[in-house]
Amino acid sequence: MVELRQLRYFLAVAEERSFTRAAALLHVSQPTLSQQIRALERSVRAPLFHREPAGVRLTEAGSALLEPARRAVVEVADGVRAARDTVGTGDGTLRVGFSTGGAGDLLASILPAWQRAAPEVRLVLRELTVGGLYTALLEDQIDVALTRLPLDPERHDWTVLFAEPRVLALNARNPLADAGAAVSLADVLTLAMPRIEDVPTIRDYWLLNDYRDGCPPQQRGVTVTSPAEMAYLILQDPSVVAVGPRTARGLSPLAELRFVELSEVAPVPFVAAARRHDRRAAVLAFRQVAATVARRLHGVSTPAGGRPDRLADVEARRATGAGAGRAGG
Repeated sequence: MVELRQLRYFLAVAEERSFTRAAALLHVSQPTLSQQIRALERSVRAPLFHREPAGVRLTEAGSALLEPARRAVVEVADGVRAARDTVGTGDGTLRVGFSTGGAGDLLASILPAWQRAAPEVRLVLRELTVGGLYTALLEDQIDVALTRLPLDPERHDWTVLFAEPRVLALNARNPLADAGAAVSLADVLTLAMPRIEDVPTIRDYWLLNDYRDGCPPQQRGVTVTSPAEMAYLILQDPSVVAVGPRTARGLSPLAELRFVELSEVAPVPFVAAARRHDRRAAVLAFRQVAATVARRLHGVSTPAGGRPDRLADVEARRATGAGAGRAGG
């Protein structure tokens, strides 16, 4: 019989692509984690992971289990939360996830505003990768994610806080480093990019796959899992470039790179996201507070549809997919 705990462990290994990192994330020993994965594999009668020197990857059976496991974990968590809400047994906390270089000054400004607005609700903050935010939100490890699109409109709901241009990060020795605005999208699409370990929809977005007409990008080097790893790869190999948000330029070691703004691609919206049907008062209030702070810091008007007025419809659709965010907070 499959246990919910086993599904959680399976999802952690699938997300981290490492038994060691997953065990640390779950606060369990690696032997315990391995034992539970083996028990799950016996239940489904198939191996779930290929164990390789560089880490683990899903087998065909593991890939088939991934989405059903996510749905099961989310549905159980939603049911428990709904039951608690009916009897008023909430613990008075709101779990907010963010990534390095994502929230920036915004989070520091949100904290005092939230304390004034809801002093009875304590914020628990978790720093995660972009892909980790996506998964943690779905698996009820956090309640709100301060992150960038794209997200899944069938699973997530969001309030747009601001939008920023995407930039091309280059080694100073790359011939395009001093080209400035002369770098065209056509030039960029011919360049080698890092291998990004992330949620596929997020990976496709930052590799500009929507603009490639089905032609896969060149990818070089080892798989990177963070902006710092990406920066060091580019510093080692001048032929590799990467696309990122403009606010990432100040992060060390990214500050050692050169940056060119990409005017031919849509800006990336930064959002306060929640699970699609999570309408709890604290979640909605936090999104509203975040939007109010963002308007003050960035001068962006966020209408009820969750899209900044200064973004054209075509840009929002390009950046988020055909089903753009439905939230307004």
